[in-house]
Amino acid sequence: MKKLLCLSILLPGLMIQAQQYELPAPSPREQQVKHTLFTVSYNENYELPSWAAWQITPEQAGATGTFKEKYAEDPKVTTGTASNKDYKNAGFIIGQLVPPEDMFSSPALEETFLMSNTVPQKPAFNKYVWKALEKLIREWAKEGNTLYIAAGPVLADAPFGTFGSNKVSIPTRYYKVVLDVNGERAIGFIIRNNVASGVPKTFALSVDEVEKITGIDFFPQLPDEMEQQVESSKDFTKWNFKALEQ
Repeated sequence: MKKLLCLSILLPGLMIQAQQYELPAPSPREQQVKHTLFTVSYNENYELPSWAAWQITPEQAGATGTFKEKYAEDPKVTTGTASNKDYKNAGFIIGQLVPPEDMFSSPALEETFLMSNTVPQKPAFNKYVWKALEKLIREWAKEGNTLYIAAGPVLADAPFGTFGSNKVSIPTRYYKVVLDVNGERAIGFIIRNNVASGVPKTFALSVDEVEKITGIDFFPQLPDEMEQQVESSKDFTKWNFKALEQ
């Protein structure tokens, strides 16, 4: 059992945000699937999501409790998703883009275990690098502002090797971008799947740099002036990287 609070109801106004800044621009030839508290864009060619996008509030970031890991195919993806059987003896673990620790309701928690939210990751990468970044972002959310997040594999690196009967692609790099609208700041990260150590700041980039590498337009719902300002910024002193040490 892993720790996380599981609430049976959603607080008014939190299920559907008036402004979904976290959503990247739609990707052609991909199916966008809306779940309770996050959205994914599924790319059938790679049998992977190209991105998952969600919000995390200070209240969500502070949740504690338990949950069970139970992966399942996503019935909303019309072309079908990868299966957990694909991962048998593949040398990868099932990594989640939207972490269950960021969710706070029974439906949303369970949906993070749908295969449309999963990607193949090296065990050490997932355990030591990816999880550290997830924890850091929750610590940032605890500081008081809602954060808007998108994450996924860098599909622009294709062609890839594959595994399993569904021919799941094996990405070489993963990205994550984070926006704090109230704080007028944004930051990005790109990390290789074979990295087993390193602090998150080592992998920090501007959002503009992540866009150039991935080919994805992040935070298009921002006013143009703010979008240009925050996405070009490389002032990482605006982010408390020492939060993990506290």
